Amino acid sequence: MKLLRTLAVVTAIILVASALAFGQKNPNDLKFPDLEFKPLKPNVAAVKSGITFYFKEDRESPTVSGVLFFKTGGLFEPKGKDGLAALTMTLLKSGGTKSLTPDKLEERLDFLGSTIYGYSGDEFSEISFWTLKKNFNETWQILTDMLFNPVFDKNRFETEKQKELENIRRRWDQPMMIGMYLYNELVYGKDFPDARRTTSASINGISLEDVKGFYEKNIKDREIVLAMAGDFESKAVNSLLGKTFQNWKAKPADKPVVPKAALAAKPGVYLIDKPDLTQAIVCMGHLGVNRLDPDNVEMEVMNFILGSGGFNSRIMREVRSNRGLAYSAFGAVSAGRDLGTFFNFTQTKSQSVGEAIGLIKDIIVGMTKTPVTDAELTTAKKYQQNAFVHRFDSSMSVLQQTLTNKLMGLPDNYLETYILRTKKVDAAKVLALAKRTMHPESLVILVVGKKSEVLGQLKALKLGEVKELPLPKE
Repeated sequence: MKLLRTLAVVTAIILVASALAFGQKNPNDLKFPDLEFKPLKPNVAAVKSGITFYFKEDRESPTVSGVLFFKTGGLFEPKGKDGLAALTMTLLKSGGTKSLTPDKLEERLDFLGSTIYGYSGDEFSEISFWTLKKNFNETWQILTDMLFNPVFDKNRFETEKQKELENIRRRWDQPMMIGMYLYNELVYGKDFPDARRTTSASINGISLEDVKGFYEKNIKDREIVLAMAGDFESKAVNSLLGKTFQNWKAKPADKPVVPKAALAAKPGVYLIDKPDLTQAIVCMGHLGVNRLDPDNVEMEVMNFILGSGGFNSRIMREVRSNRGLAYSAFGAVSAGRDLGTFFNFTQTKSQSVGEAIGLIKDIIVGMTKTPVTDAELTTAKKYQQNAFVHRFDSSMSVLQQTLTNKLMGLPDNYLETYILRTKKVDAAKVLALAKRTMHPESLVILVVGKKSEVLGQLKALKLGEVKELPLPKE
């Protein structure tokens, strides 16, 4: 032990002497070459018309992962059947197949150590899988059996419905979820796709025939985009895919009806009384931009400075660090199919609601009036560039980045030009973007909190009448 301590002291002395000899430098004075990075691209093969295979071989570990994308989702649900797409994708697995009962299917996947999940969003649905290389063939057989021969077991159908009904029952248990859901409803309107949510009526209104009908119309024999990464031979897998889908018609997906977004609520303050809360939820903003906005990359730099950059952002720095008003606070202009939202959020104690709202509004005004500082700009640009590189830290990440952009309609050179576009952003650009996308005079402000403690503060803001809204049952 004495010898080890002696060695440690000697090592420390050598390190200190070296530092003194060569001179210590302030980390902020260190210079590094500009980041040069070209995103990796996956390989692409056409299995047949309507079925495209993106792949990347990776021998790092003996595993294979993949995802099958379908161009369908909640936008394709009949009116009043909210939740049908998600229920259908879940039941593709949990409902069993013609050759495997639900229990046998799950037992077999457990034995293989493989996972398969079905998921549905608004525009796209997917079946994802992960397996050890040695079990790929059998896992693939199970997955395609689910896709080609689903049974949609009646008991599992009822079980999945009950799960969603329980989720609905507990929806308002989390205050943040109240704010997120109801803010979207205020901004878009109840019937807009981005604001719709499942209800007990919509779930109870879904029949087993509805599920089968959604599968037949939107999944079966429709085009598929398949991505696969891992330890496999692409020629062998491509051949397997050709055999697997030789009788799959792969018809083009129907085009969803995407309505135009318009601000549904009048700018002003809206209050939902939640007497049991000791902290209040604040959501404020308005509509955002389209995901194909010509400044969609440059906007990420602006968002970082405003509120998406954690402790480097103005909202977090002022609301939390400087004022101590909240643990969490953020804001950003987001992009959507038509228009996303300009969304700013914080959760603060009831006594500081008015102060937090006023502060966030002042920050938004400041973004539209005064150029950002050189330090803010440098930090934001460096972060976006460095974070961009880490989007490609695995073969599957490379595939997901490429496919997501492709499915959303972004230009083919989006990834290749990302870093260059970020480097070119200057303070004038950020100011111009803020003026175009942030409108502090048109803020929709939603507060969920204890009325007796927050109402007076909201009136004192003098932002017009405070409109009280009931908390929906679900």
